Amino acid sequence: MPNRKIRVAFIGIGNSASTTLQGLFYYSSGRGKDGLWHPVVGGYGVGDVEVVAALDIDSRKVGKDLSEAIFSEPNIVEKRFEIPKTGVVVEKGLLEDELNPYLASALKVVKQDKNSIVEYLKKHRVDVVVNTISSGLDKSSIAYAEASCEAGASFVNTTPTSVATNPDIVESFKKRRVVVVGDDLMSQLGGTALHRGLVYFLKSRGIKPVRSYQLDVGGGLETLNTMYEDLRDFKKQVKTSSIAEEVNEGWEVVSGTTDYVDFLGNNRVTYLQFNATGFMGSSIIININLRSNDGMNAGNIILDLIRAVAKAREDGLSGNVNEISNYGFKKTLERKRIHEATMVFESKYCR
Repeated sequence: MPNRKIRVAFIGIGNSASTTLQGLFYYSSGRGKDGLWHPVVGGYGVGDVEVVAALDIDSRKVGKDLSEAIFSEPNIVEKRFEIPKTGVVVEKGLLEDELNPYLASALKVVKQDKNSIVEYLKKHRVDVVVNTISSGLDKSSIAYAEASCEAGASFVNTTPTSVATNPDIVESFKKRRVVVVGDDLMSQLGGTALHRGLVYFLKSRGIKPVRSYQLDVGGGLETLNTMYEDLRDFKKQVKTSSIAEEVNEGWEVVSGTTDYVDFLGNNRVTYLQFNATGFMGSSIIININLRSNDGMNAGNIILDLIRAVAKAREDGLSGNVNEISNYGFKKTLERKRIHEATMVFESKYCR
């Protein structure tokens, strides 16, 4: 095992960050390994991850210890583990975008400039920055990536903003000899992962997918934010493109969030329908209803990404490391089927 901790900064202390941090402390406390997908990644156990910095733009979180901030409004994630005081106080983040009406009504904004963020990351000697801010804040995500690069820290972009798929940004990280991975986190078992996995299974059984659709209904701020029309269309495009990677030949697929239901909280209901053909052109129709939790679905993947990125940098890699991005994200530089991406990642980082 490595003889040092991975020093991590979380940007955007929302529901995904909250569940990831709860899981980090839960598994580090020796409560068992049930539910932990990869106990060791790149030689690092979960207990080797140390959160040393946190940033947010909501005044209800800023100034609070991380143990309290992860349960502060507008977060609605379930408290599954009471984490101790961390000594990490949430600081003001940056905001380079104009908020859409949904976010503007939900947040109480405080902010600081990019130069201050760079100094903050340097001061805390951050190794890996995890960007979990709201989707659609493209200028802010890019500014955070630039600040991370200037501070000499690697960057994990869970948002759909083109960061790790932006050639100029990737080149900047290469020059600084740090890693950037992304974009748009793929949940452990969300609609996109299930959709892609089922396509692979059908093809492995000689069944030809003809058309499919995926509709998501959820609660929480991230889903509410996605109701903004431009962002909804963009997310639909990213999801559809990711799923289409599983099939080379012609195949009709539509995927995207359809509606917001507040009482679902951080849960999401996904409806999938597949039309396929089998022997002698026989018709096969599959209908699936998946209920999952957005935050919980993110935890395993984010912890894996942090440890893999740290290992990649130790190995002298920089820029976008494809085997990490292909494993953890929907929008990537390479086209890679989900089972292939997982096998490559595990063979490289989970031996």
